[in-house]
Amino acid sequence: MTGFRIIMPELPEIETVRRVVGPQVEGRTFVSVRAADNRILANTDPPGLSERLTGRTVVSVGRRGKALLLYDDLGGHTVIRFGMTGQLYVCPPDTTEERHTHEVFLLDDGMELRYVDPRRFGHIWHFRRDEEDTSGIRGLGLEPDDPGLDAGYLKDRLGRRGITVKEGLLDQTVVAGIGNIWSDEMLFEAGICPLTPCRDLTDGQFEDLAHVIPDIISFAIGKNAVSREEYLEGRGRRYYDIGYLRAYGHEGDPCPRCGKTFVRGTAGGRGTCWCPGCQRR
Repeated sequence: MTGFRIIMPELPEIETVRRVVGPQVEGRTFVSVRAADNRILANTDPPGLSERLTGRTVVSVGRRGKALLLYDDLGGHTVIRFGMTGQLYVCPPDTTEERHTHEVFLLDDGMELRYVDPRRFGHIWHFRRDEEDTSGIRGLGLEPDDPGLDAGYLKDRLGRRGITVKEGLLDQTVVAGIGNIWSDEMLFEAGICPLTPCRDLTDGQFEDLAHVIPDIISFAIGKNAVSREEYLEGRGRRYYDIGYLRAYGHEGDPCPRCGKTFVRGTAGGRGTCWCPGCQRR
């Protein structure tokens, strides 16, 4: 498995969106908002989103887990969750509009911020300063680079649970932003079988996880680095090269460490791939 392929965005991919789109919209004011799909809007409707955002200036763009956050000048914020196929990019207004373009935000510099989502699994919320955020981001666990994410934290949150370690890494209330791809990569680097129950993990394995989680995420963010032009050319989707993945999607391939063949199974209904030689239960 090499080259580019469409994947469900996880933390590293959303961080790439933030780094590319953020500088293009920070300080810009929404002149108009054209929202076309009620299924994308989670806590308002198209006229409501337009009323909330028209005239608002984007003060900063942040990220929490897999969600992108746009903070405005009245203390409100917009939350964008990309689902499986969400794409967000800034382009000139004469750029051909893609099919499945659901939201178009006209900026005061004449550019457009467009949200495209073929499968419509993504969602957009807007919260005024005095409104409670119901998007779920307040229930998220630590970010992978949080100094508090150590072996003790992971053992406290997972050590008594009977779920597999794969499911534990996917639990967004424990660590925010990890998905199917990067959990496979983390477990491979740590030498832990994804089917291992969390309660069976040793102190040493919790230590290993505490080290590989931020390392793998940092590595992935670096690999995803892309220019604004490349990002726009791919319409905000073909910007991540997954040819360097060592475990995810490699079922049937030889392990780069020991040569044994990668196998595939399921953990909590999610597919997972591991090396039976390096990742023994």
